[in-house]
Amino acid sequence: MIYKRDGLPSVEKAFRAIDGAIAGLMQSALSGPASVISEVDRFRMVRGKTLAMLGEVSDEEAQWSPRPGVWSIAQVADHLLRSDELYLEQFRRLIQMAREGKNTPIRIGFREIDTSLAGIPREVMKFFEGPVRAIGQLMPHAVREAIIRHPIMPALNPGASEPRPDLVREKLRADLAASLIAVENLLCAPMPRNVEGPTLDHPLLGNNSLPQLFRILIAHEQRHQGQIANLRSGAALR
Repeated sequence: MIYKRDGLPSVEKAFRAIDGAIAGLMQSALSGPASVISEVDRFRMVRGKTLAMLGEVSDEEAQWSPRPGVWSIAQVADHLLRSDELYLEQFRRLIQMAREGKNTPIRIGFREIDTSLAGIPREVMKFFEGPVRAIGQLMPHAVREAIIRHPIMPALNPGASEPRPDLVREKLRADLAASLIAVENLLCAPMPRNVEGPTLDHPLLGNNSLPQLFRILIAHEQRHQGQIANLRSGAALR
């Protein structure tokens, strides 16, 4: 998860985010149990929107940043690509656990996926892993998804998903399309019967089954789509 701060939101944006979060909570509460296949279909639509957004900007717009320390559209796209790699690794672990008939949670910490809250260095966050994990266990999945999807709580992305240098827009589009295929190939293949049994337990991400973790990945991309839209507007107004 994860996000770079792009300045304090206006009051209007904050209220919009809260409204969206409430709507997301209601939708999640009314929907049925998540399944892997249905989430693949939803991810396909979300990724398609990201690819379309990248196709609608020029190379110059993709590289533009409003100020130092704020990601460009190209950097956001590479962050999404690298996040796919992180989540795919965890999906494979959960599937393997299910094949082995194991239902115990896989506990990972900030040393493995070093997310943090904005303003708290990753190195410092490690010392609060226990309390953060305890609080996270009390948060409903729908609430966590809403927080990830909407810019309510800024956070610091894992170091492994930090954008790389020398990014090319068209290559990013191609790589994101290929990553979508990799997700589809993994999750549309025959699954163990108890694939929703094993869970991945992370202090900030919570304790999630494979479909729940997939929903977090989707919510994460939707959040960054808003960031891309804002950056595109800023680039057009230069």
